[in-house]
Amino acid sequence: MGSSSHFLAKDKLREKSYYHGWKMSLDLTLEEQEVLDYVKGKIPKPPSNASTTVKTKFNSSEVKEKKIIKDSINKRFVAYISELKTSKEIYSRLIIMFKVSDANQILFLKNKFKDIKNGGERNSF
Repeated sequence: MGSSSHFLAKDKLREKSYYHGWKMSLDLTLEEQEVLDYVKGKIPKPPSNASTTVKTKFNSSEVKEKKIIKDSINKRFVAYISELKTSKEIYSRLIIMFKVSDANQILFLKNKFKDIKNGGERNSF
């Protein structure tokens, strides 16, 4: 496995215009670390009766995934993902937040970011 889970400031997700480059960098990093399938839900959480080895591997991957994703975003977005339990939830939330598909969503996100800059409500996503 590679060892790069550090994102340079220029590669971090800071706003919608960085989405495509960020997602490509994030997916490549997750793939390099052999955890992309976990984040995308292709490897589900093991059942409670799974072996300790399987559970440990899954939990270890989960921690690695969360750290990589957290390191890939600007610190002002951490509040939007902090209550989420799994890396898959975090990944999905960020994709939903930044993959803008229509003008209403663009306006919504711009207003949310304006609120962040002004110290407004941060947990309304």
